[in-house]
Amino acid sequence: MRTLFIHSTGTGPFLWDFVPDEVVPEASRLTPANLGYPPLPPLARGQPFSVLDDVAQLRRQLPAGPVHVVAHSYGGLVALKLAALPAVEVRSMFLLEPVMFGAIAHDVDASAEARAELERFQREPWFLEDEALGGTEAWLEMFIDYWNRPGSWKRLPDFMRAHSLAMGWKMFQEVRSVFAQSGTYEENPLPPVPVTLVEGERSPAGSREVIRALKQRHPHARVVTLPGTGHMAPMTHPEKVVEALRAHRATVG
Repeated sequence: MRTLFIHSTGTGPFLWDFVPDEVVPEASRLTPANLGYPPLPPLARGQPFSVLDDVAQLRRQLPAGPVHVVAHSYGGLVALKLAALPAVEVRSMFLLEPVMFGAIAHDVDASAEARAELERFQREPWFLEDEALGGTEAWLEMFIDYWNRPGSWKRLPDFMRAHSLAMGWKMFQEVRSVFAQSGTYEENPLPPVPVTLVEGERSPAGSREVIRALKQRHPHARVVTLPGTGHMAPMTHPEKVVEALRAHRATVG
């Protein structure tokens, strides 16, 4: 059976290079690039985009038959919308902090800490609304520093900053989708299959809130907290992600 890996904003299919063959054999992996990421052409500045565009292009690449799905961050939102399509047969899901900030805004039970993070972005409306600044260095600095820690953008190697700037417009559009197009939790249900939800112990409150809300609505999901990690655990602590993925795979065969 094939396993579909969906990468996150600002990364690429290389995000999954750390997964060893004994956990997911290379021959069974599907590691497509999201729209706008190499080896696909970049999304031209000004070109409109919806998360459903990524869903559609991934759907076209899926072979017939069931698939396991592994996804990170924005890729988790894509995965949930893909799994909702009637022609897609998902056998299991391993979701690392799927981001659905729009759902948090509609959830009366959301934590005060998560709501405070959303209010931070509301105090900086240019981050989601200014198309002239979206995806530029100033925008990328706020994005990277939020998911990591202050000063992270400036500490990135030159080649990683260049990589992000080349895809800045698409990254901007993805973040807009996370806020405006994610929908409610009820509109993005977890399928009735084995699901592992993974969070970093030190991740921002917003992403941990999504894990809490999904678990509350779907008791069949298993939650794993990776100690000492943040949102970018696939890059900073791949060995801990592998351990969690190995345990997930053991439950689904």
